[in-house]
Amino acid sequence: MLVPALSAIFIIIVGNKLLAGQVDRGSMAYLLTAPVRRLTVTLTQTLYFIGALVVTFGSMTVTSLLANHYAEAGFAKKILVELNFGALAIAFAFAGIMFLASGVFNLSKLSLGTGGVLILAFILLAVIASFVNYGVSGLDDV
Repeated sequence: MLVPALSAIFIIIVGNKLLAGQVDRGSMAYLLTAPVRRLTVTLTQTLYFIGALVVTFGSMTVTSLLANHYAEAGFAKKILVELNFGALAIAFAFAGIMFLASGVFNLSKLSLGTGGVLILAFILLAVIASFVNYGVSGLDDV
């Protein structure tokens, strides 16, 4: 649960700054006055977001594999790669939510209020579900 929670902070901040943050600052209006199509601007922002996530999780995968090798922890390499790939898939889902909120709303506060709150709600629900699934006492009556 720690990796999706920490990557969610990065996703919320960067996802908000990609479109809604530029509209707030006025740099999007300047960018659109140039002979550049809106689709080109959006695709460039999307490719940056995807690339940043792939590089981040790729470096985490390499680091975990190296740490596993040198510390002789004994984890299977396939399991480490699958865990990091699963975390990347979750990050892509969160990034999609945040990019959608950033594209729909013109103001950063509305983008953060929608996308950020949805992402944090999903993380909170996953934490609560893990407590219930692993038998923490006191939650059975809920």
